[in-house]
Amino acid sequence: MSSKNPENIHIEEFIDKQKWTELLKRFADVLRINVLLTNPQGRILATPSGEGDLPQERYGGEFLTTSFKLDFSGQNSSFLKNFQPYDSYLEIKDFFDLYVFTIPCKMENEIIAYLLVGPVILNKRQDSEVYLKTANQFSVDLPHLSEKIHELRIVSFIAIKTILDLLAEVIKDLLQLGVEKKRLHEKRFQKEILSKEMAETAQDLYTTIHLDELLITALDIASQLTGAEYGSIMLLDELQQELSIKVSKGMEKSISQNVKIKIGERIAGLAAQENRTFILSKEPSEERLKKYFEKPEIQQAIVMPLSTEGRVVGVLNLHTKKENQNLEANLHHLKHISELVSTAIHNI
Repeated sequence: MSSKNPENIHIEEFIDKQKWTELLKRFADVLRINVLLTNPQGRILATPSGEGDLPQERYGGEFLTTSFKLDFSGQNSSFLKNFQPYDSYLEIKDFFDLYVFTIPCKMENEIIAYLLVGPVILNKRQDSEVYLKTANQFSVDLPHLSEKIHELRIVSFIAIKTILDLLAEVIKDLLQLGVEKKRLHEKRFQKEILSKEMAETAQDLYTTIHLDELLITALDIASQLTGAEYGSIMLLDELQQELSIKVSKGMEKSISQNVKIKIGERIAGLAAQENRTFILSKEPSEERLKKYFEKPEIQQAIVMPLSTEGRVVGVLNLHTKKENQNLEANLHHLKHISELVSTAIHNI
């Protein structure tokens, strides 16, 4: 796998370490999984804690250097040599049966960074005695090992693939925006090749394109998780206090482009106003919602606010016309997606 940087693109030059620290902290807290960003040689660029050049201890970060024995010195161009392909990502398993996944971050078809996600436990946690025996066998000295293992999140293969897909889209968009902003900034001051107004317009255009790509990916993942055939993501215009559809599935474009819902109106407006998820069947449990459930062919619907740190940025709508389709079976995963998307929107 190539880790050569694209010409004139050095990730250290365009990432804001404080901003990335805050972003990774939100991701880690939402997912309850450790995440960190490195350059192609393994030097840590940002962690959720923002401290030092080593992984944070929360969410099992210290396992990366103990049981996984990863080298974050930045001097090893093959620091991921023991990772194996996992779909379009990389994975590694340690002797505790913990997993770490890596998302290669590419620009112009070359890797400029890696996002490490984990460790996590896949499917089932073992008994504490098993982990202690393994630690003795491999001479691993980790104080409070049982408590540290217990802190790690248990995920299914479906859940981790969903998390990786969404993180990959978010990170790709944010890195590309960083590069494009840097290039526009350089052009702006190179004998006024671009006027300030043109540069700002181009930057707004880049942001819009990346936001649309993120929302399309998020809606696809949410639909796959729930089995919903129809859905949309609405974003909030804080000035107008209204929601409008930005991406949709199963809806005619001529209709979706004209939908505007005021905060507090209809179910989406209530979800945004109350920062509350509504799960609806053919017979809504709340009397006030019955007047909004106008399409008898809809069997079930989920209306979920997109919010971060208590601030609503939009609403996710999903519904199905299939009988016996349980949209809420993966509701906890859907909530993680909602929080990730909300955090990403806040930072794009």
